[in-house]
Amino acid sequence: MDKTYSPEKIEERLYAFWEQHGCFAAGGDGPAYCIMIPPPNVTGTLHMGHAFQDTIMDALTRLHRMRGFNTLWQPGTDHAGIATQMVVERRLEAADKTRTGIGREAFVEEVWRWKEQSGGKIQQQLRRLGASLDWSRERFTMDEGLSQAVTEVFVRLFDEGLIYRGKRLVNWDPVLHTAVSDLEVLSAEENGHLWHFRYPLADGEGSLVVATTRPETMLGDTAVAVHPEDPRYRHLLGKQLRLPLAERTRSANAMVSTRSTSSISMRG
Repeated sequence: MDKTYSPEKIEERLYAFWEQHGCFAAGGDGPAYCIMIPPPNVTGTLHMGHAFQDTIMDALTRLHRMRGFNTLWQPGTDHAGIATQMVVERRLEAADKTRTGIGREAFVEEVWRWKEQSGGKIQQQLRRLGASLDWSRERFTMDEGLSQAVTEVFVRLFDEGLIYRGKRLVNWDPVLHTAVSDLEVLSAEENGHLWHFRYPLADGEGSLVVATTRPETMLGDTAVAVHPEDPRYRHLLGKQLRLPLAERTRSANAMVSTRSTSSISMRG
């Protein structure tokens, strides 16, 4: 007998035996018990987070299976469309090719080819973890039936007023020409700059300096707001200011505020 445990000599053989004999197939006469695996993305490999959560789900599945529940742990993978496109485009770039150069049909074929390669790696990793998934029911988020189910659910939620389409800022990828989630964005801090613009009074008697970190918004300014109780700007109330570059006149209006400190701001 070996001094140390060698999992590669035992675990793969045992798992293959379990799978061939349907040990993980849904079944049982008791109440239904089902866990849908949070589908890992086909773009990569499993990490410690997957190992942690899959261990918990596997323990719960095995417990209910032994208790006679009609137990199903549903396996599947997620298409992760944007991330997959990025990976495939990098592979094409390494071969001096582009998505637009090979055409849509050829690119879609490349994506599916990558899905089969990467998705298969994840399936084998789950098996090596000993996860007791019912592989006979494995699904992919782009499967036709699943696509229809997603459409049905979204339409129902919309009709019930639980979801809606609204306008909001999104992260835009200038290379892939698509929106990306916050999880796919690497944020970096940059030193900003404070710009000072001198707004001359329309009557030619003095000027007002306004500071801003967004000089590009100056062209859309409609007024300058000043604190009505600040003696430094009280003489400007009701007067007209000339907008630099655009040569438009704007009013200096009182800004209603409960703060005791003096302040001045732009209102666009």
